[in-house]
Amino acid sequence: MRMYFNTIVLIIAFTIPLSAQIAGLSGWDICLDPGHSRTENMGIYGYSEAEKNLRVGLRLREMLLNETDIDTVYITRTNDQQSVSLGQRTDYANGVGTAWFHSIHSDAGAPQSNSTLMIWGQYYNGNEKIPNGGKAMSDIMIGNLTNGLRTYTTYGSIGDCDLYTSWGSTYCAETGGPYLYVNRNTTMPSELSEAGFHTNPTQNQLNMNDDWKRLEAMTFFWSILAYHGIERPPVSILTGIVRNPETATPINGAQITVNDSLYITDTYESLFYKYTEDPYLLHNGFYYFDPVEGDIVEVIASAEGYYSDTVMVEMVDNFFTFQDFDLISYQPPYILTTIPQEGDTAASVLEDIVIRFSRPMNTASVESTLVFTPNIFPGLSWRNQDQELVIESNILEFYTDYTVTISGQSEDKYHHKFDGNGDGNGGDDYTLSFRTGADYYAPELIETYPGYDQRNTEIHPIISHTYNEVLDSSSVSEEIFEVERYADNSLVPGKLNHYVVNNRSTLNFFSDQKLNPNDWYIVYVQPGLKDELGNEITETSITPFLTGTEDFTITGIDNFEGGVSNWYEPTQSGSTTGVIGETVRIANQEIVNLLTNSTQSMGLNYEWDASVDSWLLRLYMSGSAPRSVHFDTSYVLQAYIFGDGSRNKIRFCVDDRVPVSDAGNHEVSSWQIIDWVGWKLIEWDLSDPGLIGGWIGDGELNGTLRFDSFQLSHEEGTETKGTLYFDDLRIVKKYNVLK
Repeated sequence: MRMYFNTIVLIIAFTIPLSAQIAGLSGWDICLDPGHSRTENMGIYGYSEAEKNLRVGLRLREMLLNETDIDTVYITRTNDQQSVSLGQRTDYANGVGTAWFHSIHSDAGAPQSNSTLMIWGQYYNGNEKIPNGGKAMSDIMIGNLTNGLRTYTTYGSIGDCDLYTSWGSTYCAETGGPYLYVNRNTTMPSELSEAGFHTNPTQNQLNMNDDWKRLEAMTFFWSILAYHGIERPPVSILTGIVRNPETATPINGAQITVNDSLYITDTYESLFYKYTEDPYLLHNGFYYFDPVEGDIVEVIASAEGYYSDTVMVEMVDNFFTFQDFDLISYQPPYILTTIPQEGDTAASVLEDIVIRFSRPMNTASVESTLVFTPNIFPGLSWRNQDQELVIESNILEFYTDYTVTISGQSEDKYHHKFDGNGDGNGGDDYTLSFRTGADYYAPELIETYPGYDQRNTEIHPIISHTYNEVLDSSSVSEEIFEVERYADNSLVPGKLNHYVVNNRSTLNFFSDQKLNPNDWYIVYVQPGLKDELGNEITETSITPFLTGTEDFTITGIDNFEGGVSNWYEPTQSGSTTGVIGETVRIANQEIVNLLTNSTQSMGLNYEWDASVDSWLLRLYMSGSAPRSVHFDTSYVLQAYIFGDGSRNKIRFCVDDRVPVSDAGNHEVSSWQIIDWVGWKLIEWDLSDPGLIGGWIGDGELNGTLRFDSFQLSHEEGTETKGTLYFDDLRIVKKYNVLK
């Protein structure tokens, strides 16, 4: 049998450089552990935590070896090809008998989160792991790290049992702790750093810069000196961010000059091409000078298309000297987009006119010179920080020609004249011309559940009718939507809800009682439904269906009545990749499953990164109570999902072989296309091996099971963003009610 093993390449300094500047570390050594391997835990813009961690570790090793008299610096991996397990990391550190173990990480979570964290080994009784030291080092590091990254910390320096128990874990209570593997299995003082969130857009773009990783490493270097009581040598580091204050966007290619040194901020051509095909997507505006000569220095920042700025900076000698720049563009404002487009001959009278400028505008200068023809004064409003002018549509008539003229004398907030023809010179007008059309067509029924003549329908279904446009809510009533038992013409009592999703309307009927098994029912939608222009459906819609003979015994996993604290933000999972923007889970009290009398659901706003070709969103269930629900393949896994019709994909994921925790024990169902709008019951019959999908497990369910996550994916041609709602996650056993 041929055996394959991962190899750890460890770099050890066998001699101390003669030029070492800082004394006091002789006789001491450290093992640096860049967390994860290869490109694991991908960041929001395609730069992984693992790649960042490695380079921070290499930078820190370099500083310690070149600038101190330390004996040895061990490191658990040295390149992006090595795959090193947790056991290999701790076994190595224990084997060489190093005096310290420092594990380098960054965090994951919601895109708006970007805090720091230091975690030291702790027992469940609250005491620090033996041997002590990790807490003292963490207490020093958290301040340097947080101030260096110029962010905030939520938990500060904290013991791992306290942290994870507060998040619902019972591991420390069951084992005594410590919680983290690298704290629990190392025989020396240890701690783990979380340097911001690689799922935060700003942080991920900064992480790409090599000098930013040097900055992070420097905070650890200073902390190690402080822990040993060694005075920090004089510091002469100047760093900061260059931004466009109008858009809050860092500037690519900005030039910063100090003395005779020049630093050019990252550009698409120099760096960002590695992570995107969009040359305008990524920016960090970061610069870094080390060392800087002089106590007070002149710093000049400039960039093409911007006014330059010069400041005199007084250097601090015990930390980073931060100097940010806001550079003002001298490009005149122009039109980016309009709704409707120029020359449109069938503009909707229901849609507001939107004119988007390239820069925030002086709103008074625009409004005072705006000309609207025919001469009707429309309602005006501004949004997107005065960059979008909205003209209300309630003045528009069918089949009418309109023009909107923006004067060249209009100005942006920095008094640049408006460039109407986009030639780069301000002072000329812009005219938008369009013609409105009309809508003569009544709404069309495009999908029903149950389908026409559908057999074996569940005996307590959510009945759904979806239309191709938005219905006038005033035309929707419970009298117009009827569910009738065919045998005796009796009406089924229930509640009717009208939902609008992506410019389509869906009617969901929630019956107050279970239907009879093996019985025919008919859904009638009477004439009278109208669209927002008054076009009316004049015929009755008839949809017959036959119920089945099965019902469920239900065991709940999470009904979301207590909120969404049992669930991670999608970007907290290292498996999530290819998402951007505000991909978050939220508690919702408006769109709920009335079939179960629910009062709260879990919403998910998601957006896919169209510039990549791999997408997975893992919505992980972390709460201790739901994770205590164990089951086997005799059950069916179910959830009610409010679909957005996006044609993205969704599936279930379970842990197999519980309580053994291993990534290879994750099994998934086959994908389901989200082609429905409104509420729908989806399920996974765990007894059917043909319904098992492929991910990182072995494709078999052969142990005790536990729910792990909902997972979403994307394909080219489907919607890049949307919103889903989840309710009443449960396992059921089906039984025949007629037996």
